[in-house]
Amino acid sequence: MITKNKILSIIETTFEESPHNNFAAMGNPEEPMWDKPIVGFAKGDDPYFSYYKETIGDFYWLPEEVFRLGTQETLGAEQLTVISLGFSQTKKTKEEQRKEAELPCDRWLYTRGEWESMIAKITAEMVQRLNEEGIQAVSLDLIKEFSRQTSKDFGIASNWSHRHTAFIAGLGTFGLSDGLITEKGKAMRFTTIIIKGRIEPTLRPYDNYHAYCKFFSDGSCSACIGRCPVDAITKEGHDKEACSRYLGKIKNELGPDFLKNSSYISGCGLCQSRVPCQDGIPV
Repeated sequence: MITKNKILSIIETTFEESPHNNFAAMGNPEEPMWDKPIVGFAKGDDPYFSYYKETIGDFYWLPEEVFRLGTQETLGAEQLTVISLGFSQTKKTKEEQRKEAELPCDRWLYTRGEWESMIAKITAEMVQRLNEEGIQAVSLDLIKEFSRQTSKDFGIASNWSHRHTAFIAGLGTFGLSDGLITEKGKAMRFTTIIIKGRIEPTLRPYDNYHAYCKFFSDGSCSACIGRCPVDAITKEGHDKEACSRYLGKIKNELGPDFLKNSSYISGCGLCQSRVPCQDGIPV
């Protein structure tokens, strides 16, 4: 029988036993890059998934489309559960990132650069263990068709948003900078696993996209605006194009040699540190 506790146990055990979550690339193979994940569950037929497809673009996947791509099996959305996993940067990484003002610290660049490879390996291990327990599962990050897209109304987009999925699964709400504010803060990355079977969804303890952001709730915070070195965050929101251009500049011009000479995707993340929502939901 599929139970939430069984799934959580598999996720936690796999993460703790995986040899891939470490700073080996920095010469510190015993030091973890990411903290233990927080986990949320959502119904495959939650109305938000259809809403995203309608508003972001037809290229955006529904859970049943992802499951079909991963298994070649056609199921109804009501037969699926979507699992969101959120990984927090470690305390040491956040402490170093707080000190920076123009460029991210090296630890942050390594966590971003190693992310795709690491999360693909870890979720593959999770999927294998789930399958061994009779729980058919698909990792979104193992779907080869997963790619960057362009939304008519929202610009830079993709076939699936891990952060928007985390919102549906009760893990957090969006801040002014578009980062997701969770119980572990905003210095996070996310992934998604979809399983065959119905698991009770996680209660969403909020009723709007920006419930945890102090800028939207009472106007008392705009710290992330001051943290952005290229003014890509304003009171009007997050300019994704300006942000993307700066990431390219870090990769090709401003960043350290290990970044320029690697296949890493560039990161910045200054707006996720030295802000009230760095480590949790601001009071």
